[in-house]
Amino acid sequence: MLPKETIQMFLNVFAKLPYEVLWKWETNELPGKTDNVKTAQWLPKSDLLRHPNIKLFITQGGLQSTDEAITAGVPLVGIPMFADQWYNVELYEYHQIGQALYMETITEEKQLHAIHTVIDNISYKENVIKLRELLNDQPESPLERSVWWIEYVLRHGGAKHLRAPNANMSMYEFYEIEFLLKLTALVLLSCVVLIATLYYMYLGLI
Repeated sequence: MLPKETIQMFLNVFAKLPYEVLWKWETNELPGKTDNVKTAQWLPKSDLLRHPNIKLFITQGGLQSTDEAITAGVPLVGIPMFADQWYNVELYEYHQIGQALYMETITEEKQLHAIHTVIDNISYKENVIKLRELLNDQPESPLERSVWWIEYVLRHGGAKHLRAPNANMSMYEFYEIEFLLKLTALVLLSCVVLIATLYYMYLGLI
């Protein structure tokens, strides 16, 4: 969905890099790509990010992609395009694990500068590894915690005591239909009284 000019800008930037670039691309062909750019319709992202030769992850800034990069200890360049991605990419810079670029203002020079800054400044790599250590410092792994809670629910017959109260409500109760009907009736009654008052005032009876 990107304009041809934007795609060409990315290709121009990648052509100037002394690295191989893996690009998830939706078709079999990408006209104009140089030999250092390899494309595929699908890539095992989490496995690739864990490869020791990976220098940088350029991403739209989705939550899952961000989590995978932190887990792999790979610094980022974020280019947000949708939903929560702007917020996530702002946090890259806040935690100093990457840099943010924006489609409205991105240029070849800005992209090259961001890429070289994140790769050449070792602090970005160190910060993302430190953040990974903070997130991983837990009494049990997420898998162990998930298994424990699944078994807990099974032991206690569905653990209905943990369910939110509205889970057992009817749709009528949940959306407070009775309240809405009363409110609507009150508003209609007020309108009728107001209209009747104005009408009789107009007739001079009040």
